[in-house]
Amino acid sequence: MAKKLIEQKVLKDAKKQAKQLKKEGWQPAPGTLPLEKQLTEVYTRMYTYEGRFPKYFIGRSSGSSTSAGMARKQALTRARVDVASQMKLEVAALTEETDMNTELSAGEVETVAKMVDTSQTMIQQSLGRTEVVLDIMRTTGGKTESQVAVSYDGNLAKETLLSIFEKEDAQIKQKLQNLLNK
Repeated sequence: MAKKLIEQKVLKDAKKQAKQLKKEGWQPAPGTLPLEKQLTEVYTRMYTYEGRFPKYFIGRSSGSSTSAGMARKQALTRARVDVASQMKLEVAALTEETDMNTELSAGEVETVAKMVDTSQTMIQQSLGRTEVVLDIMRTTGGKTESQVAVSYDGNLAKETLLSIFEKEDAQIKQKLQNLLNK
């Protein structure tokens, strides 16, 4: 039942946003799916979870340049940074939630938080398999604007996060694995 409600919400939201974007002059980038189908895919992935952890991380961003290629590249880079930020926040939320349940000691939570804070660059560099699920553009005032959304698989995110903790205390790594259900 819940899956059916989510599907209905996804379709409704995608149609509504597609209509609005078309009014603003946005159109699918050459060689991509129609706008409504792209948005449906974005929303479907946004609302899909595996337990407490997202099945996909969706990073969205935009770019602007006199060159369509540069605008798209700018948007893709920023979208990947958005995915890395979301992964960092997800781990922070899980450790805070777990701290309340006293699975991690205060020192362990602090260690995990510091490592995740300092590892955002490392997370960004390891995002090799992001998939573009939204790619739209428009031209205004001689400039091309590009909007993209990239998707990153939640299981790959877990592996990436765990690889950051490879050299840490085995006990902390094991507790983080339990948090991530790995």
